[in-house]
Amino acid sequence: MNISFRYRLFIGFTLAIALSAVSGIVSYRIFNRQSAQREWVKRTHHIIDSAQTLQSFLVDMETGHRAFRITNDQKYLEQYDTAAPRIDPLLQSIIDSLAGNPTEQSRARELARHVHALVNFWVTQTQPAATIADTRQILSTSDTGSYNHAYISLLTAEEKTQMDQVRGMISTIEKNETKLLSERREEYDTIIRDATISASAGSVISEFIIIVLSILIFREFKRRRLIQEQLKESIEKLEQQTAELRTSEEEQKRALTEVETVNKQLEKFVYTVAHDIKSPLAGISGSLSILEMEEAISSNPELAEFVSLSRGRVVYLTQMVNSILEYSRTTIGQQQVELVNTRSLVEGITNLMMPPQNMMVSITGPMPELKTSRIKIMEVFQNLISNAIKYNNKKEGTIEIGCVEKGPFYEFYVKDNGNGIPAANIPHIFSMFREAPMQPVRESSTGFGLNIVKLIIEEQGGKIWVESTPGEGSTFYFQWKK
Repeated sequence: MNISFRYRLFIGFTLAIALSAVSGIVSYRIFNRQSAQREWVKRTHHIIDSAQTLQSFLVDMETGHRAFRITNDQKYLEQYDTAAPRIDPLLQSIIDSLAGNPTEQSRARELARHVHALVNFWVTQTQPAATIADTRQILSTSDTGSYNHAYISLLTAEEKTQMDQVRGMISTIEKNETKLLSERREEYDTIIRDATISASAGSVISEFIIIVLSILIFREFKRRRLIQEQLKESIEKLEQQTAELRTSEEEQKRALTEVETVNKQLEKFVYTVAHDIKSPLAGISGSLSILEMEEAISSNPELAEFVSLSRGRVVYLTQMVNSILEYSRTTIGQQQVELVNTRSLVEGITNLMMPPQNMMVSITGPMPELKTSRIKIMEVFQNLISNAIKYNNKKEGTIEIGCVEKGPFYEFYVKDNGNGIPAANIPHIFSMFREAPMQPVRESSTGFGLNIVKLIIEEQGGKIWVESTPGEGSTFYFQWKK
C-alpha cells in the first residue's frame, strides 16, 4: 500500500502529539502522586519529631518536678515552666497530623489522656481537675513539709509507672510512623523511578519519531527537488520541441500554401483540358452514329461491330471526362452554404433518376436539416443512389435510406439488396480510375464517382465505408458534420 508523504507526515505528527499528551498526563499524575507522597513523608517526619519533642518536654517536666519535691527549690520549676505550655499544642498537632490514619489517631488521643493524667498526678491528689497551667501555682503553694521520704518514694514510683506508659505509647507511635516513613520513602523512590523511566521512554520515542519525520522530510525534499530538476529539463525540452514545431509548422504552412497553389493551377488545368476534350469527343460520337446508319457499314457485320465498339468506347470516355469535370467543380467551386432539408433533397434526387418500376426507394426514420453546401451533399446522395440502382439485378430491388445521430456527426446510410461487393474489392472501390468491381446491370460506369464522394465527405471532416455481402447487397455509410 503506497502511503503519501502528506499522510505519513500527518501520522508522524499525530503520534508525536499523542505521545506528548500521554507523557504530559503521566507526568502530571506522577507529579501529583509525588507531591502527595512528599506531603505524607513530611507529615510523618513532623509526627516523629513532635513525639520526640513531647517526650523531651515530659522528661524535663518530670525532672523539674521531681527535683522540686526533693529540694523545694523554686529554680527547678523553671525547666517545668518552659515545657508545660507546649504540651497541649504538641499533642493537638500530633492528633491533627494523624487524621488520615484513624488507628494511630486513636492511639494519639489515648496518649493525650495519659499525658494529662500524668500532669494531674504531678499537680496533686487534692486538685484532680487542675490543668497544666495550674501546676506551678499548686506546687508553689503546697505544704512541702508534708513530703517525707517514704511519700516521695511512693510518688516517684507512681510517676515512673505513668511515665513509662507514656514513653511506651510515644515509642509505639514513633515505631509505627518510622515504619510508615520507610514505606512511604520506598513508594516515593518508586514514583521517582517510574517518573524517570516514563520521561526517558517518552524522550527516546519522541526523538525516534522526530528522526523518522526528519528522514521522511529530507527524502521528500530530495524527491521533489529531483522532480523539479526533471520538470525543468522537460520544460526546456518542450520549449525546444515547441520552437522546432513552430518552425516545422511555418514550413508546413509554406508547403501547404505552395501545394494549394499548385493544386488550384492543376485543377484549373484539368478542368480546361477535360472541357476541351469533351467537344471533340462529342464530334467523334456524332460521326460514329452517322457511320452506323450508312448502308455500307450496316451491311458489313464486321465493320458494324467495329463502329459500335468504337462508339461505346467514346461514350465511356465521355463519361470519364464528365466525371473529371464534376470532380473539378467540386474542388475549385465555392458552393454556397444554406439550410438543406435532406429528406426533400433525397426525394428530389430519386424522382429525377426515374428508377425502374421494379426498384423501390424508401426513406426510413427522420432526416435532419443541415446548414451545408447543397451541391456537395446532393453529389454524394446522387452517386450512392445511382450505384444502388445500377448494380442491382434483382426482380424486386430495394433501396433504403436513413440517418442516425452520433456525437458531432449525422451518420447516413444507403442500403440495397443488389449484387454486393466481393471482400477483396472493397478496399479499392473508392480509388480513382479503378475499374468497377462488378459490371453494372443497366449502364457502363467509370468507377470515378465513389472517389469524388470520398473526397467530398473527407472535406467535411467525416468518412465513408461500406459493408457488403456478395449476392445479398451492400450498405454505404458516411458521416456529415452537424
